[in-house]
Amino acid sequence: MEQFNPQHGLRSTETPASKFDAGSAAELLRLANLLSEKCALDEARDTYRRAFHAAKAVGDVRATAEALGKLLRMSSEARDTAEIAKCERELKALMASFPTQIPSMVWYCQAVLAGQREQWREAQFQLRQYLRALRQDEIDGRPQAATETLRESLARAWVMLANTFAQRGHARRAERVLNWALAEFEGEDLPAVNGLIYLQLGWLKLRQRDADGATGWIEKAHAAFLSQHNWYLHLYVLYAYACMARIRNDYPKANWYLELLEKAARGPAFAFFRDQLEVERKRLKQDSVDLAVDGRRLQVRTREKTGISLGKQYVLLHILEALSEAHHREGTDSDRALSKAELIEKVWGEKYRPLVHDNKLYYNINRLRKLIEPDMKEPQYLLNWKEGYRLAPGLKVQLQGANNPLKRRSEKNELKGLKRGSHK
Repeated sequence: MEQFNPQHGLRSTETPASKFDAGSAAELLRLANLLSEKCALDEARDTYRRAFHAAKAVGDVRATAEALGKLLRMSSEARDTAEIAKCERELKALMASFPTQIPSMVWYCQAVLAGQREQWREAQFQLRQYLRALRQDEIDGRPQAATETLRESLARAWVMLANTFAQRGHARRAERVLNWALAEFEGEDLPAVNGLIYLQLGWLKLRQRDADGATGWIEKAHAAFLSQHNWYLHLYVLYAYACMARIRNDYPKANWYLELLEKAARGPAFAFFRDQLEVERKRLKQDSVDLAVDGRRLQVRTREKTGISLGKQYVLLHILEALSEAHHREGTDSDRALSKAELIEKVWGEKYRPLVHDNKLYYNINRLRKLIEPDMKEPQYLLNWKEGYRLAPGLKVQLQGANNPLKRRSEKNELKGLKRGSHK
């Protein structure tokens, strides 16, 4: 058996080397995998450490590399930079022990490290090396990782490779790899890996905002993970359901899924997953707004249009700001509207005179409607109200950067021109 005995670096409950035998590391790895699937991540992590030390004690290089790879993944999940650094040192020691023939799992570990750093091109290179090493293992008849077969290792590697393509923006290439992997492995008894293929295919559709196209894949992943009682991967299925609900504009359901996941994924061991939930929270908050007014960028977003630029049309911005502020008032429905006199005072800073101001106000309201309304004849956002205007009742409005002093100073010249009677 190949021998590997670098100096201990990872924390663990130490056990004398004489207490280990050739099967101890494999048993511990299987136990750690099971704990991970049941979301007992802290216990799983400690068991992977014990498996690492058990494998080192008996010189089982493949189990050592497998334990390191699993520890790296869990440390990345926990955002534990200190343990990631320790794992990296152990990995370098392992590679130094085999300068001519690096064990296949070492390439896997290198890919995990590159992915943790979001170095996707490097991760892609390491995964290709891993696939070559697995093929050579098959030719040479070498034993595989302690807890999975060669076919399972190959399938996981292809799924990881597809993910690197997706992360680099090569969605079509990722889809081709996943469809090939599906044809190659779906008929085999590999529910966890096939579930990952389904999940990845679903995510590619979700990135295109194709919730209908994603549904079938996500549901197949759901069934695959439930068949193994893999609650950890099931969390990612629920996360995908939250994204699908948001894309379908079912914001209450999306929020319900996120609240459920926040309760399930507690503690530092879920740090990466919770970061993902926070990102989705922000997307949900942004998408659930009907009308967003960004005074800093002079942009407006509606349900139908994004990135509507106001250019330097500050009057239109001020009208929207004034109406948005009124829309957020507390009180009766009529308190959320502005009369013509109030608009003239707030936007132009003048006392309302119908003969002077009515045409000016009508002209600019029409300009604004041309920008934001899907149909000018049936306004959905900016409505007439008695002797004035208001935003539609029930509209979810987000107002940003309304009091930016730099922007205010840049508007003075235009406002002076407007006070002299200019429509602009």
